[in-house]
Amino acid sequence: MMHFHLKSGGVTTVIKQQAAVLRAAGHEVLIVCGESPAGAVPAPVTVVPGLGYEDAPRDRAKAQAIRDDVLGALARAWPGRPVDVLHVHNPTLAKNRNLQQVLKTLQRDGVPLLCQIHDLAEDGRPGAYFDEPYVADCHYATVNGRDRNLLIQAGLDVRGVHYLPNPIAPLPSSAATANAPPAPSPVLYPVRAIRRKNIGEAIFLHLFDPSKAPLYITLPPNSDQDLPAYRMWQAFAARHELKVHFEAGLHHDFTGLVACSRFWLTTSITEGFGFTFLDAWPAGKALWGRKLADICEDFEVRGVRLADLYDLILVPWDMIDGARLLRLMTDALNDALSSYGRADREAQAVRFRSWFGVREGVDFGLLDEGAQRTVLDRVLSDQSALNRLVFLNPFLAAPGPAAGTATRIAQNKTAVLRHFNTERYARRLTAAYDAVGNRPLTQHIDKRVLLDAFLSPERFTLLKWGAYHE
Repeated sequence: MMHFHLKSGGVTTVIKQQAAVLRAAGHEVLIVCGESPAGAVPAPVTVVPGLGYEDAPRDRAKAQAIRDDVLGALARAWPGRPVDVLHVHNPTLAKNRNLQQVLKTLQRDGVPLLCQIHDLAEDGRPGAYFDEPYVADCHYATVNGRDRNLLIQAGLDVRGVHYLPNPIAPLPSSAATANAPPAPSPVLYPVRAIRRKNIGEAIFLHLFDPSKAPLYITLPPNSDQDLPAYRMWQAFAARHELKVHFEAGLHHDFTGLVACSRFWLTTSITEGFGFTFLDAWPAGKALWGRKLADICEDFEVRGVRLADLYDLILVPWDMIDGARLLRLMTDALNDALSSYGRADREAQAVRFRSWFGVREGVDFGLLDEGAQRTVLDRVLSDQSALNRLVFLNPFLAAPGPAAGTATRIAQNKTAVLRHFNTERYARRLTAAYDAVGNRPLTQHIDKRVLLDAFLSPERFTLLKWGAYHE
């Protein structure tokens, strides 16, 4: 396996899980990465420093040197034996501008590749976009069906894109309540509060809760770019004396928070795999909030019932400054197009204006924090505004899980543990490896088609694509 690093995070967790299940099945595993891991890893690790994060432009000589180091690591691990598969994680993110060239030279050397995508640069990460074609004629894998379908639409063979959803490690369903918050039971949003987790919407929903149960948000952001918005929401909640508690996970044991919570909330506007839609049920808790249809489809077809989550919150145009919103969207769109090397600004702008022009309102999740705050101020100061939003979004009259919660929890727990366990994951992973070895393919990704899928008005949320504005 190969990755930029083994720092704490989602991709590293997946790599460790993969290594563990493969070794348990008797396979030999080596992890090649750009820097030494900080914690324990369930497989041997070889560090190739050239694979780490690097901002420098492409350098053909350096790419060749990295390729030599990788081949050397593989030869030392298995002298005189070919590698069955080199499983590369997030290869389409330009965190190292030499990576695509390294992979292409390794491929020419006869190394079979499986390129697993966790995050796409086309999905709101223009700074990590390669300005060259992605490695072709190899197998790919994704963690969700949405990305798999988009890659097939962009030119990949259906037999050459493998669905590898992450396994779920269940939390204890009868967790101890030590160091838990006092009653009343809170609504729990177990999340690191980065911008795309849509904290403003979580606070918005709290305003409609007739029980006025406290809202607990577990962790602060750990990136500088997310801190200004986070601090703004902290100040907003304090100014209005709302029962919104930030950083609850730093002050209470997480198992205690889980045990005492009424239900789990999600308002995220974008996810990769979508752990947030699965983790609550095995822990014995219901989940409610924003549904991401293209992510949740993977779970619903496997029996996880998410029908009482909502798809959007419609806000009428006269509750916000529509001209400001469209200006911010146009600016963000133009910045994205420039970063991706696209010259079709006017055509894209016309498409966006046409899409918004036929709608009676806009989804709260597409708004930037400034517009969201404007809506919250209206709700707090004007009962008629609150009533109007309930009329447009009837679920706001009684926010939270629908009746029959205990049955739903039991059904969903069974579905999650049946379809997203480590045994099934091991079978999917080894089947993908078998395909890499036995099914050579001629295929490539049309990057323009892939980007167009994400540059669509209904996906273009300012929390992901736009800069933060006060």
